[in-house]
Amino acid sequence: MRLSRSVGLAVLLLAGAHLTWGGQAYVWVEGEDAVAHTMRRHNWYDSVKKENLSGGEWLSHFAAGTPPTAEYRLTINEQGAYHFWIRANSVAGPRLSYQLDGGPWVEVNLDRAVENINIAADGKPDMRFISWINAGPVSLSAGPHRLTFKFHSPNNNHGALDCFVFSREPFMPRGLLKPDQRTGNANPGYFAWEPPADPFTADALLDLRALNEDTAGATGYVRAKDNGFVLGDGQPVKFWVANAGGVIHRLDHDSHVVLARHLAKRGVNMVRLHGGIYSSRDPAVDTRKLDNIHHFVRALKEEGIYTKLSFYFPAWFRLDPWHTEQDRWCFMLLFFDLDMQRIYFNWADALLKTPNPYTGIPLGQDPAVAIVEIQNEDSHFFWTFGKKNMPPDRWQRLQRMYGDWLKNRYGTLDKAMASWGGVTTSDDRPDEGRMDLLDAWNMTADGLRAAPRNRPRIIDQVRFLTENMRGFYQKAIDHFRTSCGYEGLVSCGNWRTADPGLLEPLEQYCYTVGEVIDHHGYFDHNHKGDGANWSVRPGHTFTSQSAIRLQYANPLPYIEIDGHPSIVSEIGWPMPNMYRAEWPFLTAVYGSLSGLDAIGHFSVNSAGWDQGVGKFPMNTPVVLGGFFATSLLYRNGYVQEAPSVVQEHLAIEDLLALKGSPVVVEAAMDQLRADQIPAGRSGRIEQAVDPAVFYVGRITRSFAGRPNQSRLMDITTRIDREAKTITSATGEVRLDYGRGLVTVDTPKVQGAAGFLGRVGKVRLAGAAIDMANDYGTVLVVSLDDQPLATSRKILIQCTTIDQPYGWRTSEPDGLAGTIRSVGSAPWGMERIKAAVTLRLNGFGVRVVACDENGYATDRKTTVSTAPGGLKIDIDETSPYTIVLR
Repeated sequence: MRLSRSVGLAVLLLAGAHLTWGGQAYVWVEGEDAVAHTMRRHNWYDSVKKENLSGGEWLSHFAAGTPPTAEYRLTINEQGAYHFWIRANSVAGPRLSYQLDGGPWVEVNLDRAVENINIAADGKPDMRFISWINAGPVSLSAGPHRLTFKFHSPNNNHGALDCFVFSREPFMPRGLLKPDQRTGNANPGYFAWEPPADPFTADALLDLRALNEDTAGATGYVRAKDNGFVLGDGQPVKFWVANAGGVIHRLDHDSHVVLARHLAKRGVNMVRLHGGIYSSRDPAVDTRKLDNIHHFVRALKEEGIYTKLSFYFPAWFRLDPWHTEQDRWCFMLLFFDLDMQRIYFNWADALLKTPNPYTGIPLGQDPAVAIVEIQNEDSHFFWTFGKKNMPPDRWQRLQRMYGDWLKNRYGTLDKAMASWGGVTTSDDRPDEGRMDLLDAWNMTADGLRAAPRNRPRIIDQVRFLTENMRGFYQKAIDHFRTSCGYEGLVSCGNWRTADPGLLEPLEQYCYTVGEVIDHHGYFDHNHKGDGANWSVRPGHTFTSQSAIRLQYANPLPYIEIDGHPSIVSEIGWPMPNMYRAEWPFLTAVYGSLSGLDAIGHFSVNSAGWDQGVGKFPMNTPVVLGGFFATSLLYRNGYVQEAPSVVQEHLAIEDLLALKGSPVVVEAAMDQLRADQIPAGRSGRIEQAVDPAVFYVGRITRSFAGRPNQSRLMDITTRIDREAKTITSATGEVRLDYGRGLVTVDTPKVQGAAGFLGRVGKVRLAGAAIDMANDYGTVLVVSLDDQPLATSRKILIQCTTIDQPYGWRTSEPDGLAGTIRSVGSAPWGMERIKAAVTLRLNGFGVRVVACDENGYATDRKTTVSTAPGGLKIDIDETSPYTIVLR
């Protein structure tokens, strides 16, 4: 049966100290309105941004002694089950319990907090946060009730209560907003993005749920065919993917259902569940996490959304005391260490073999699970390779394995060393059967130039490490198939290397053990400050950058491996970059052009719209709000896939001899991992192929051919260095990196992104776009799969710049400088100043401005005839305009 999306309504009446209540389905009680309490305020703890609190106040405590309590009285008119949510501090170890009608004390699980917002007046990331916590279902009888809260943290009993809610319907937190409430708070020149909870009714003019199957996996497992994916019935499919991790463990099951529907409505047909089922220092399976994964997979399945399981990342787990005491991650261990592998396969068994109580079948036998990812962001060929990142005893195990490998290759270690020309290190122990491995830099072109005598030795080391990684990937796949009964697809890894020319082809060759080739990419530049690689705080400095300018490493280029579907399971434009509206636009357009088979946006942080500021936000106005048009054009193939402009054939033996490849992609990592590249060591790229080719057409690589079979299409007419433009091989996409403009012009979608206010009117085949905003995107897309000229339902989607209310920097426009305030909910988008002129064939026209959820509004949209067609002045607060004929 389908998961329930709603429960019955009830009328609730409250009596007591000025309690706020909703007349239909919920009761909202302010924390400061307790009828009695023993709370003791502290000036520092109470120094918070009160504008982030419901009613502008909270009830707080920070003092040693007897745990304080706060008491509330209420009267319930109708007996029933209620959802109980609390907005309180969940950071720095508070403990909160409640007592209903003198019954037993019930401790609230604060680990399930969502919308966790720093509200410290000085912006410091200490313990002054506010969050929503689902306290679980509560059965209430009709009549009077007494509710008491107790704060009992060992650290000064610290805690604070902003408000709490009893609701007969599933409750969706939206910061300090009550259901159906809007504050209208927005920065100058912006409008507030705070839609009410979406009822998901049939009258929505925008809803892409119908693009998905009724149930994911209904026709069988997703398969790899040639270089792409097909559904169980053989229908080709591309996946528009959302990443979700820890958020699913903080949400209740009703919120899982809402989130799944929220994503399906915007065109998502796969979610990458990225998170472990264990804690950082305990390998035991966390059954609560497993249960949440089971339920969320079921919720996604019901909305036609497939799942990619990603359950291991070295940063999530410390294997032994060395890692714990040194606070080191388990890099490299999974590939060779039997202890780590035993733990890993126990996790795999729990994840894939445990029956899902919500479907009755294990995930390993559920066709809704499309891909299992072996590991995330680890490689012997990245900068983390070396003895400094591994416990000495484990490093010695790897040295011994290398010694055994050399004996098998040469007969004796003496013969191996002789073949190296006598090159040795102080850590070689041939008498103990151990031979040293040099760190990552020594495997790069720079390292080989600096020490050319090392080359024979490094060639052996690279061959050994390649065989080790490929061997583990095959071992993992065999385990998934034989022990777990898994029949779906497997992706091995997704990482970069220390040298894109010498080592990246070998990394990709290792991945060909599985069916799916994966990679990651981020546009993350010039954000500096303490914790800037994972957070956004006052005091940080930044500049906003556009990938359209081609001034920095770009996450869009990639190399397609022949015979395998290619995906990017993580891509994003992290905060505080304000030019993020281009993210879904560029990934959809260039992902289509280059033949990318799945695009994974990073990442989901709430069941609805983000309320606070994080480093990697996806649920914001210009990103998730930009999905309607972009997911549609990508999944429906409205932009042609380009021919292969570079066909590269590589011989494995040449790669193992470190001859490398002239076709390289510059690493575009998030700052968290880029910080692991040693200072002064960039893995210099020596490329013979013009990097502009990535914007012309597909780049394919084969490991089965011969190098003399490689081919480069003549693209000189497509690249104009003087004009600073690159036109795709299809002629449908044009990148003007000099002016900061990209256009797409096809029969079913036309649009532009970049600094539109500077370039003036953009004229396309069937539309003219005139946007006065300095930066933004406009897409005109057919909603009925017909050419725009004859389409009876057209979406005009506009996105600009978004930021939270109260965002301030040292620069007046808030687009760069030093962050003064990260602001608070709601997010807002710069008011749209745009007009679109359409060339349409016949039919009468009705133009409807829609709200953030795709429902019709009564906002006025000016429509007039103009030279060249029908001119539509976009309502400045309507991101979506529907043209009906």
